[in-house]
Amino acid sequence: HNFAECMAARCGSQKGATMRKELFELKRTMRIDLCNITKITGYIVDNARDCRLEFTKTFSNIPETERFKYLDIFEKVLSGKPGKNMFQLDFLDRERARYLNAITNTELKDDEVRQIFLEEIAETIDVSNKTYTLILIASGIYDIPKIAKDGTDLDESEEVYRYMIGCLCPVGLSAAGLSYSPDLADIQERTRDWTVSMPTQGFLYPAFTDRHSDPDHIWYYNKRPNNPDKGLITQMLWCKLPSTPEEQKIAFRESLNAVNGKVSMEQAKDLYHSLGRIKDIKSDSEDRRLKASEIENVLKNIGIDPEVAAESAKGCNTAEIDTENTVNTKRFEIGLLDAHVTVNADRTDLVSTRVIDGEEYILIKADGGICANGIILENRESEKDEEEDD
Repeated sequence: HNFAECMAARCGSQKGATMRKELFELKRTMRIDLCNITKITGYIVDNARDCRLEFTKTFSNIPETERFKYLDIFEKVLSGKPGKNMFQLDFLDRERARYLNAITNTELKDDEVRQIFLEEIAETIDVSNKTYTLILIASGIYDIPKIAKDGTDLDESEEVYRYMIGCLCPVGLSAAGLSYSPDLADIQERTRDWTVSMPTQGFLYPAFTDRHSDPDHIWYYNKRPNNPDKGLITQMLWCKLPSTPEEQKIAFRESLNAVNGKVSMEQAKDLYHSLGRIKDIKSDSEDRRLKASEIENVLKNIGIDPEVAAESAKGCNTAEIDTENTVNTKRFEIGLLDAHVTVNADRTDLVSTRVIDGEEYILIKADGGICANGIILENRESEKDEEEDD
């Protein structure tokens, strides 16, 4: 609110494949020769949220060797994989998008606005189990080049993309150890210093959708995708928490297991291959989400009762299940809690189940040599043939 008042006084989900391309384009600019960052600001807080250091620098004035280090940090945020640790967030309130857009347009030149923004981030992020945290923000201006039909960049600029990229970097003591001093010809205790680690979280605003500025969305990076910073996302960015990969997997399993054990081995194989085809189709699309209607149709196609299939799949849309996080097209697994077997996707024909003497068994056709932890086992059938010959 303080920031909004200050600005008033002064001034009066594309996803998936397309995000990968845009991230790659921006990542390319994080090089000394292509860099378009104009200013950076840093704010180090301790685990009591007290500020220990604040700085603002014109990026071009920083020594080149130091600029390389900063670019590595910003590039790391842009290296996130969409749907895994890079998410497009939706604002819960349009006012917040206007708020962030106003900050972006200041290009970190307004001391008062910058101070309020940094303090707000510090008040909302998780600082537990951290000695210090560096809040690092860069302002950039990217002249988006036109792209020729052959994919090459043209000299003409299509649009000016003004953005800010934020990073949260842990700051901790380097490991204790010994070092060699050539000048003294001696082994000595290594001096421990406070080092800035690669970011565990970051954001890019506005989003860069279809190679255009997208002020309606923000891109959020998290090194640990199953543990997002709720304070940063909901209190600072005012966005809806993304569905984590682990939550998607749970929802995916629950939807398939809601048929209550009424799936046979052959139906399970058909289900596996059908989901694999859906994943292949969606892999290069803008939306990789597995819809409830798609799971429902797959279940019905393998012979599940239509009412059961509809009930099983109805919660999938809410979970926003990404096929990249849930559908495995490389391996087919079957087994118990304590033992399971894995076969390649194209050899599900090797696996079957059978009841022998009243007990259910998983059978694997021994099509070739049998190995145990890489050790080739003896062929008992060959021994039996030799005994019969004798």
